[in-house]
Amino acid sequence: MKRGTGLASVFAALLVTLPALADPMADVIGRWRDSDGESEVTISRCGAALCGRIVWLKQERFDIFNPNEALRQRSLLGLQVLSGFKPAAKGALEGEGYNPADGKTYRTTLELTSHRSLVMRGCVLGGLICDDDTWSRQP
Repeated sequence: MKRGTGLASVFAALLVTLPALADPMADVIGRWRDSDGESEVTISRCGAALCGRIVWLKQERFDIFNPNEALRQRSLLGLQVLSGFKPAAKGALEGEGYNPADGKTYRTTLELTSHRSLVMRGCVLGGLICDDDTWSRQP
């Protein structure tokens, strides 16, 4: 009887620690649509981090604000816009986000607020100025 009780305790301890062992990045992996419905980004693993590529555009667009003039004719479709995302404080993921609307790269966080909602926040000046966009999960 003692042995059964001991196994039950070990099993209960494992159940408590499983969430801590879960991959905090796994829930963010998938296809996401921006808040204005103009584009969709697929977030996937890139080595030990996550990255994201534009996989759908409502209207064909080009990287016209890229600081490198030679890249201004490239399509945004297929462009990697998120890179290096890893777990950071308070459950968010932190990495870099390229904004085709101005051709700049920003320190960016991704925070899952529900299974279907992801807040993408780009910041400058050490986080003094930030802009959020809430993305919705796509099937």
